[in-house]
Amino acid sequence: MSASADPQATPEWEEARADWWKQAEGELARIQTAVNGSAPNSLARELVYAPIHDVAGLAGVFNYHLLGKVARSLMESLRRAPDPLDERMVQVCKAYLSTLVALHAKDVRGEGGPAGEAILAKLASIRP
Repeated sequence: MSASADPQATPEWEEARADWWKQAEGELARIQTAVNGSAPNSLARELVYAPIHDVAGLAGVFNYHLLGKVARSLMESLRRAPDPLDERMVQVCKAYLSTLVALHAKDVRGEGGPAGEAILAKLASIRP
């Protein structure tokens, strides 16, 4: 590992961040496809929860704090959701996943400032 006062400034850290970013891109796309193609009461909660839990767990490590907060908020909704997911929860998942995919595609790092707060507030308003 390169010697640096800031570990996040090392090439190894950037490589790990880029690897995570690529993996998250694939997972988010896979989950979004599954949710968008599902009928109410046919999608197992765990199919969404487990990969979102993984995204939430590592997002902050790589400075994607807003992405992590959105993922954790979806996790909280999923914990209280029926299994399989009902129509309302499928719609909630679609909204959250659209947001996660857009934030990821724009490579939004950090907290997102006032726009990030607005995103979180909008999503909180649709939670069941």
